[in-house]
Amino acid sequence: MLKFNPTTPIEFWSKGTTYIPGQGQTTTWAKIETDGHSIFYGEWRGGFGERAISAQALGVNDMATVRTFYNPVIYNKLRTVQVVIIKNADSTAIKDGIPDKNNPNCYELWGGVDNVSDENQYIEFRVRRYERK
Repeated sequence: MLKFNPTTPIEFWSKGTTYIPGQGQTTTWAKIETDGHSIFYGEWRGGFGERAISAQALGVNDMATVRTFYNPVIYNKLRTVQVVIIKNADSTAIKDGIPDKNNPNCYELWGGVDNVSDENQYIEFRVRRYERK
């Protein structure tokens, strides 16, 4: 039985660094692809009420809770590296290979990621508007 309504297309972009001799560290962003797919579907629930007020107290003006199917590659990336989540798989959210902090569909993980009931069926996580540091 499906425990959520996955109607929102999303993409995941992970940050990586590479050392180039003579040049130093280089930061790159790569779209996460698994099993030939780079667009995934999830349930996007915006923050409202007490959650929104609590988030604003922490300086977060736009947040949401996302629930999607468990994927070990995505789950591992969310737990180990910086990942940007692109709502609606918006093709304009990445400019010159870098997430656009001014794009309203760019979000970053806010808190941890939960493998719901450790059943490897669904993951749930909160996101906030992406802010490049």
